[in-house]
Amino acid sequence: MTDITRERQRRRVPHAELIPHRGLAVATTVLGLGLAANSLLGPFGLEIIEYRFSTSLINQAIGLDAVALFGVVPVALISALLMWRARHVGLVLALVPAGFAAYMLPQYAVGPEYLALAGTNEQFFPFHLSRFVLSVGVLLFAWNAIEDERLRPHSRPSDRMRAMVLFGVAAFIVVGRWLPVLVELVQGSPSIVDFQENPTSFMLIGWLDLGLIAPAAIASGVGLLRGARWARKAAYAVIAWFALVPASIAAMAITMTVNGDPNAESTTMWVLTVAAVAFTAGAAWLFRPLFSHDH
Repeated sequence: MTDITRERQRRRVPHAELIPHRGLAVATTVLGLGLAANSLLGPFGLEIIEYRFSTSLINQAIGLDAVALFGVVPVALISALLMWRARHVGLVLALVPAGFAAYMLPQYAVGPEYLALAGTNEQFFPFHLSRFVLSVGVLLFAWNAIEDERLRPHSRPSDRMRAMVLFGVAAFIVVGRWLPVLVELVQGSPSIVDFQENPTSFMLIGWLDLGLIAPAAIASGVGLLRGARWARKAAYAVIAWFALVPASIAAMAITMTVNGDPNAESTTMWVLTVAAVAFTAGAAWLFRPLFSHDH
């Protein structure tokens, strides 16, 4: 074999692809199993964990747990398998369950109304905290292991398209979901049912959406337009989070409608369902090139 042939084969199979991220694969598997356990122990399953939520928020938790069990957990296990087999796309997929868990778990531990409603969820604080720490760890290690040049296609038009998606995510969060709420909060007369029944959880979600997710989406979009190396990786982290969160919100609305919740609105349910299908399909379309280029 000539030196030229060896060099061609070396370029065809990058060194990073030959190293399985098995420690991260195990951590992602444990995270997925932990999310499955949370769904089965909560109101969706055995009801061992009794959250200090109102009836409407319990219905929403059922929808959230269903998405976690049937959507997030399979992605976590597939991601772990791909990382075990030294596939770079597994690292990017790991951002999905890690981002989802890091966003959702504080709502289980911090969001309940501990002084106003009955429940036992404080007894499971170590359980929720340990999975939150694990999700942040998976997120950071996956981020560090992802190679920017492997996030294909890496072209200016592709980056501009990703930037537009991220700006759309930010607009959906700020304008579509929270702007009317902010107006009522500033006026001092919030009429939103979720705020009146579970103000702690409601304000926590607003804090995360407006203080973390929306700024991250805008910063990542601006970074892509300016050609920053970190921006493409950040874009996939935000898109990974957004891949399943709209589906979770739609599942909450569907559960409220099915269970006859007096606060359910059929129009809202259908709007959220259509939005969830559109955003999840869009996220899958953006992730698709990672599989076709990962050989």
